[in-house]
Amino acid sequence: MPPISEEEAIARASAALRVDERLPARALLVHRLDRPGDYYLVVVGGPDAAAGVATVDASTGEVGTSAQLSARGPHLAITAAGARTLAGVRGEAPARLVWRPCAASRSPLYPFWEVDDPEGPVYVDQLGRVWHTPPWEAAESRG
Repeated sequence: MPPISEEEAIARASAALRVDERLPARALLVHRLDRPGDYYLVVVGGPDAAAGVATVDASTGEVGTSAQLSARGPHLAITAAGARTLAGVRGEAPARLVWRPCAASRSPLYPFWEVDDPEGPVYVDQLGRVWHTPPWEAAESRG
């Protein structure tokens, strides 16, 4: 478990975004693939009405990239279950949010899913694109 709790990450992100701390929020742990260290992606607002989003270092609590969102709607359109379905993996295969700059995502505010498959990991980005090879090794024309 990271030293910073989900609740603390939400409080720090809400303060940095200058949003009402009473707004609903959720913190999702994202694993970095390009270097050691994980972060929380904090989405402030309801599931269908995100008002802001921020990254919070899971070890230090430092707020990194953040944005207030003007377009109301879900911030992350693909869930773990949706990623499994898109990847063609049946059952409850492990799926985790991951990020590194690559063709699947240029911003830590848009992590993608790594779904365990017996033949190797499958990656699903927030646009629903499926990557059977790591997106950082894929041709840039796919991203």
